[in-house]
Amino acid sequence: MATLVAAVAAGIVYWTGRGTIRWDQLRTLDLVTATARKSIADDGRTITPAGIEQLREIARVWDARVTLIDGGGVVTFDTHADPATMQNHNDRPEVIDARRQHVGGSSRDSATLGEHSLYLAELLDEVRPDGMVVRVSYPRQRWATQEAPVWMVSAGGIVAVVLMVALLALILQRQWIRPTRELAGAAEQMAAGQWNARVRPNGADDVRFLATKMNTLASHAASQLEEIGKQRRDLRGLVDTLPDPILVTDSTGRVLLVNAPAAELLQLSPGQVMGKKTVSVVSDEALLQLLDAAGRASSVDGDGSSAMQVVQREVRLVRGGQRLTYQAVATPTATGGVLLLLRDVSTMANMMQMKTDFVANASHELRTPIAAIKIAMETLRDVYGDDPNQSERCINIIDGHVKRLEEMLRDLLDLSRLESPDAELTIGEVKPWDLYAVVRSTMGPTARQKGVDLRFEDVEETPASFRSDERLLHLVFKNLVENSIKFTPAGGSVTVAIRSVAVDGNEVVELSVTDTGIGIPPEHLDRVFERFYQVDPARSGTAGRGTGLGLAIVKHAVAALGGTVRLESTVGKGTTVTCELPQEAGVRVG
Repeated sequence: MATLVAAVAAGIVYWTGRGTIRWDQLRTLDLVTATARKSIADDGRTITPAGIEQLREIARVWDARVTLIDGGGVVTFDTHADPATMQNHNDRPEVIDARRQHVGGSSRDSATLGEHSLYLAELLDEVRPDGMVVRVSYPRQRWATQEAPVWMVSAGGIVAVVLMVALLALILQRQWIRPTRELAGAAEQMAAGQWNARVRPNGADDVRFLATKMNTLASHAASQLEEIGKQRRDLRGLVDTLPDPILVTDSTGRVLLVNAPAAELLQLSPGQVMGKKTVSVVSDEALLQLLDAAGRASSVDGDGSSAMQVVQREVRLVRGGQRLTYQAVATPTATGGVLLLLRDVSTMANMMQMKTDFVANASHELRTPIAAIKIAMETLRDVYGDDPNQSERCINIIDGHVKRLEEMLRDLLDLSRLESPDAELTIGEVKPWDLYAVVRSTMGPTARQKGVDLRFEDVEETPASFRSDERLLHLVFKNLVENSIKFTPAGGSVTVAIRSVAVDGNEVVELSVTDTGIGIPPEHLDRVFERFYQVDPARSGTAGRGTGLGLAIVKHAVAALGGTVRLESTVGKGTTVTCELPQEAGVRVG
């Protein structure tokens, strides 16, 4: 291997020597060319006598032959021969190359001198390929004497290279190979994500420079990754605090981001959702169709720019037996994924439905007594004075429906006052037995007339007193007891109770009214607190119809006192309505 290197080095030295000779020749050519340019006569085709003398002197000093060739190939000057005896030189290789690329050269036998010569030619004016060309030539014996013998060059090269190889190997090992391997090892660690890896700046200047830059890059990358990590944690915390479910997918349909409300909606933990295909974690067809539509909504304009089309839909889902309504907005991301935002509008949708139902039910409830009164008035007009019995019957009908309208208006006024944000509570000391006495006096006759046993529970948990608004409590008990009596057949019972109980560690006052009536079907339980909503009156037999506002008044009265209402009912067995109130009215329960 060392011999091969030595041989190659010897060859390089030899060819370097030849290159040095050629460099000398080119310098001679440049000198001749510069002299010729300064010595051109006014006709542009001949050289002045002074220039000719300078060219002859240069040829003598450098032991070279100088020739001038005009644009037509005619030799106008030559230091070694008579130009008149020389052939046209435009076909010479060096002249052809000079006219084509400004400088040319060749090695061949000279027809004029009869010996092998080396020729170099240059165009005097580079913008005129058909202009004058200066040529310098060297006889074989002239340039051969400048070369060192090959065997001497080779021997010297071998001796020098053998001594240099060991030194170069040591230098390469210390300055390049070992530091480069350390750089490669550190680069592999960084590529694997270990940005805390560092490399010592050893070796050559370039290697040390690269090591320093790599360490700086690693430091910046580690700092940026830490900052990105903080931003991602902040983003995660922010997204998790948002009440609206948020889901982000990539171009392949895998989940990149999901917040806590979205995971709860999917009934999975965030860890079970992250990185999974949406088809494997989303079970609602409406959401899958929305994600697919948003993924296909990205279009490309005519100028090549991407146009993201937002897809909005109203989505209805069922969770825990409840119907939820979401305003879903799916936005395609720049990476080909989808950002899905679900805004819960269930309350708004329910309110709109309740408003629609309220208008329909109120219209129906008002239409019935008004129509009955109108018919009775027309009949009374026809029979008044002729049929006293029929007149009395019409008057009774009118009186009954007027009372029904009065009762409905009274309930509407009570409900309106309870819903008003300006409604003020009159807080005072309330004793349970005082409430019982009022209920007994107002609802007792109705219960006895219906044949229903009205009971008042006296238990150990009944508080001696508590602070609340007695007027609202009377309103609550009146509507609850009235409803229970109305829908409890004769022989049944209605039980009123007031207890002090602990709920979630808080002492609350529990008001309950329990009956043994016909009960409420499960499909109506969620709606009985709506205004004018009534269960099918046919189920109540002879119980008659109310205004449909009683339970709505109870709900709002209890809410004004800071409490909550719950209802339990079994068809054919009875109903229990329980109100939980704080010990101090206005302090929310739970």
